[in-house]
Amino acid sequence: MKPTCALLALLALLAACAPAERPDRSGTTTATPAPSRTRTTVAVDDGRLLVNGTPTTLFGFRVASAAMRDDWTEQLIAQLDTWRDHGVNSFTVWLQGSSGGYARVFTRDGTAIDDAEQEVTSIVGFDDDADHTANGTSTGTAVVERTRRIIEAADARGMVVIVGLFYGSAVEDDTPETLAAAARTGAAALRDYSNVIFNVFNEPDLSEELTSQRSLEEYLAAVKEAAPGRLVGTGSVELDDTEEIAELDDVDVVLHDAGADGDEAIDAFEELTDHTGKPVVNVESFGGSGQGFVDEPPATPAREGHYVDFPGWRRIYGAWRTEDSASGSGGAVAGKDSYLRLIDYVGRHPDKRVHLMVHVAGWFQGASRVGTADHLGEPSTPNRWNNTFDVGPGAADGTSAHPGIRWILERIAAHTR
Repeated sequence: MKPTCALLALLALLAACAPAERPDRSGTTTATPAPSRTRTTVAVDDGRLLVNGTPTTLFGFRVASAAMRDDWTEQLIAQLDTWRDHGVNSFTVWLQGSSGGYARVFTRDGTAIDDAEQEVTSIVGFDDDADHTANGTSTGTAVVERTRRIIEAADARGMVVIVGLFYGSAVEDDTPETLAAAARTGAAALRDYSNVIFNVFNEPDLSEELTSQRSLEEYLAAVKEAAPGRLVGTGSVELDDTEEIAELDDVDVVLHDAGADGDEAIDAFEELTDHTGKPVVNVESFGGSGQGFVDEPPATPAREGHYVDFPGWRRIYGAWRTEDSASGSGGAVAGKDSYLRLIDYVGRHPDKRVHLMVHVAGWFQGASRVGTADHLGEPSTPNRWNNTFDVGPGAADGTSAHPGIRWILERIAAHTR
């Protein structure tokens, strides 16, 4: 019996709706992404990132803990129009947070989102005598819902979100098997967002079991399985490790964190782009050196609510010296010059193959740079320093009198307007 016209039309419709198979640049066949609930898309073609089909340089910020608390999420979303007006078209958040505030999102076996209320923990005294203290509470379910709100707010502005899955502090009791299951769970929860790039692990060390090459391959594959067609990657603070990671078949985008100052960060970009044809994103400029504060003599004039006093010095948040310097405890602190040269390098790259998430730890993750739990206080304690996401008071030019990040936004704007 010959098929009717109506049957032929139905078969054609079903064929059009079925997931198509398409070869990637390496010849591997991958499924076309599931239908998206977002209108902004990010893809890779010939080593470049395409946003809505156009080769684009990503400029953004690392706001790793923003989904841990409602007020942080609201503050972040409130800044997105200002950021976008200055050329910021992306940012990176971590599903399990960061040193500025983290929590478990997945059940212990990784197979589900955790509904249990738990503490959001900040690592206070980061790089001094690190300790852990409560900084609010949340469930894993609430973190995922806030992450969705953030992604959707970004999409409305044509912005890309790099979503990190695992942060070392939050997975100390896990195994590669539980993290592979959790990677699948997390990616499935966010699979419908076409403006997302997944980062499977923060600063992996290939010599450790949780972040060995074999383990990373499992996490990458789990994301690809749960969120077909979405971009995924990772990278290390160590160039040798990142070069090995870049060779993994399932890495679409190299997401590294190398270089403690402007020269080192630019050199890392040069080495990585010579090594791989994949897009390269610095997801944490200067790592632990991107402090975003200065330590000055006691009683140095500073704006109320933007400093805490340590024994022997005053830490002023959102302020920088021009040159690289050292903290009161001797740690490296990247200065304005390093930030500006790195932004200029990325903005002037002729092939649009390098991308930058500016890291201002003392601002966006400021809770981790206070001295003690007493310095942090309770989440509602007035005039205590914590994480903040706004531009800053007044000129916000990164001085002690006007702390903030407007000077960074203006430099990005100079390359994107």
